[in-house]
Amino acid sequence: MTEVDILEIEKQYADEWLLFEVYEVDKLGRPIKGKLLAHSPSRAALDEYWERKVQHCHHSYVVYAGQKPRKGMAVVL
Repeated sequence: MTEVDILEIEKQYADEWLLFEVYEVDKLGRPIKGKLLAHSPSRAALDEYWERKVQHCHHSYVVYAGQKPRKGMAVVL
């Protein structure tokens, strides 16, 4: 198990979906430390990986490491 800083890993995988097993959260409950389980430009590929391999994780986190929507914009997943 390699624990990593989630924000640092997000910088390394620009414009990709990332799936983490979370080991530590901040005071507000935001994931800050964990293990990168998978990454892909395709959210569907990450969902498929989750279904096949990862369902046993106690606390997982999926995030898009690309450009965030502009203020006033909404995203539907």
